[in-house]
Amino acid sequence: MPTPYVVPLNRLGLAAWLALATAAGLMPPAHAEGLDWRLSGFGTAGWAQTDRPYAYQRFLSDQGSFKRDSVFGTQLDLQFNPAWSATVQATLAPSLSDDHGLAVTATWAFVSWRPDNDWLVRLGRQRIPLFLHTENRDVGQTYDLLRLPAEVYGIAPSTDMTGLSVSRTWQQPAGEWSLDAYAGADDLSVRVSSRDLGTDFLRVHTRVVGAALTLRLEDASTFRASLYRATTEKRDGSPLDARYPRVDAGFPLGSYYQVSNALPGPGVDTTDTIVNDVVTLGADLNLAPDWRLVGEVARNFQRRTDLGSSTVGAYLALLRRIDRVTPYVVVSHLRSLGASMRNAQALEQASQAAIIPDLALAQRAAGDSIPVYDQTALSLGLSYALTPHSKLKGEWMRTRIGKRSAMVDSPAGSAVVSRELINTLSISYSFVF
Repeated sequence: MPTPYVVPLNRLGLAAWLALATAAGLMPPAHAEGLDWRLSGFGTAGWAQTDRPYAYQRFLSDQGSFKRDSVFGTQLDLQFNPAWSATVQATLAPSLSDDHGLAVTATWAFVSWRPDNDWLVRLGRQRIPLFLHTENRDVGQTYDLLRLPAEVYGIAPSTDMTGLSVSRTWQQPAGEWSLDAYAGADDLSVRVSSRDLGTDFLRVHTRVVGAALTLRLEDASTFRASLYRATTEKRDGSPLDARYPRVDAGFPLGSYYQVSNALPGPGVDTTDTIVNDVVTLGADLNLAPDWRLVGEVARNFQRRTDLGSSTVGAYLALLRRIDRVTPYVVVSHLRSLGASMRNAQALEQASQAAIIPDLALAQRAAGDSIPVYDQTALSLGLSYALTPHSKLKGEWMRTRIGKRSAMVDSPAGSAVVSRELINTLSISYSFVF
């Protein structure tokens, strides 16, 4: 029976709180009357429904759901003196390690040291400056799109870490430049959906390192380029599958892929770690009064495995502000490159050719576990600023699934979902206080 509420407490979250406590002990003492603090909150209540009976983007179907877009959070900012401060932010949202529960998560829990206006050092739990809106993605009131495109914002293994970041800022005639460098780690639960075995979560540990260069112009246009590396291993120390050798065993097994060492064959190729190198480019441009053009592209190079997510994703959004109303159109695309899509398709074909049910199931389940994508989406939406601190949004999105997509949970007993259109209607209310 599913647990209705999940409150995760792992060693990374504990490390973040310990970092705050340790740093607080190193800080110069703050006088009670000089301590500045600010408590704020934010949230989004969002409903979305598709025209398909199977799950899309984890929670959506023709039954509708609040789970995909709803999140609520609170943030406490403490200013001890001009140089030292601390931030703690917690969110309540659907669990990332359980399809049925909610999770209270410490998304921010760090101490900051600013020796002067140009330098900023943070230690603890923090969000990685990867995409244009990575750091504020949970605060839907800060952008006009109903939802940041999953074709780009879901491409990195993780956008959170517990670790150290250093920022350097330069004021130039062209605008403000900033360079962010970071290193840290995170515990993740990677969701895998199988038509035969249901949903499972692979527990992994990821170490990340990277940097981002950002330029902000006086007209509020923003440019960002970033490099990111994630090294991932299973938390229990067991190896990860890297390649499945093809075996021609003759009758009755025929030709198949050795997806388990329980099957006859030379043995599954494994690796202790896999590596993701992600390169991103993004721009948010003020083209003319009340017109904006926003685009981002990301390339994820996955190494040491042929069974992972080697992808390229991009989107382009055009927005027009008309008083309080901002209509927009977004085109986005996500595609897997290299061996991963070929292997997923080959395993599907092998499952259809197998005459032994258990062998067919093993091939099918292995193919379903490879996170491959081939999809394009067109979104038409509208954002209405009810107040300076709240927005009401509505959106229609049509997604074309090509060969297959790991964002779709193909129904049990059927072929993998491909060459289909999915229409999604969404509405949300976002606020800050």
